[in-house]
Amino acid sequence: MKKILLVLFLFFSSCSLSQEFEGPYIVHAVIDGDTLDIDIGRIRLSGINTPETGECYYEEAKEKLEELSLYQEVFIEEDMANYDKYGRMLRYVYTNKSFVNAILVEEGYARVYDKYNETTKYYSALKELETIAKEKKVGIWSCTSLKENCLYVASKNSKIYHKPDCKWAKRIKAENLICFHSEEELEGYEAASSC
Repeated sequence: MKKILLVLFLFFSSCSLSQEFEGPYIVHAVIDGDTLDIDIGRIRLSGINTPETGECYYEEAKEKLEELSLYQEVFIEEDMANYDKYGRMLRYVYTNKSFVNAILVEEGYARVYDKYNETTKYYSALKELETIAKEKKVGIWSCTSLKENCLYVASKNSKIYHKPDCKWAKRIKAENLICFHSEEELEGYEAASSC
């Protein structure tokens, strides 16, 4: 797998020689698994999406981004879209050794952001890495397997149940997940109003 990443890194680097990388910049803070602060502002890693606060694998994704980049020199590359709706710069992030966006996807810390596939320069390559991570059930893909056979899910901390594909169900941490296989098991629980 490291060989695939090296090939992808070299491919992306060669594709971008005409379009210079910006940097180096120092990463001063990691906000979450796909957002960091550098000398010139806030960067949203382009083409990928990591779990939000409270979702399965949030902490692990944030820690991985810290491991890969915090207090290190990074180079950034613009994507086809320059900023997101929150004003963050959309960029591909590289260290001397790695293509950070790709590592997060390959190791299961992030999924590819399908919603913006037409404005994501490396969508196809990242999607291939995501497929491999899904097949291996690593990282976030191990979280979804916990809910695969559930008719409904709930948190140990609540008496509200959800359909497994509900956005609120996706925020239930693996250690708090209760899986229901039939409607009879739902006694004492109330259906979520949103899904």
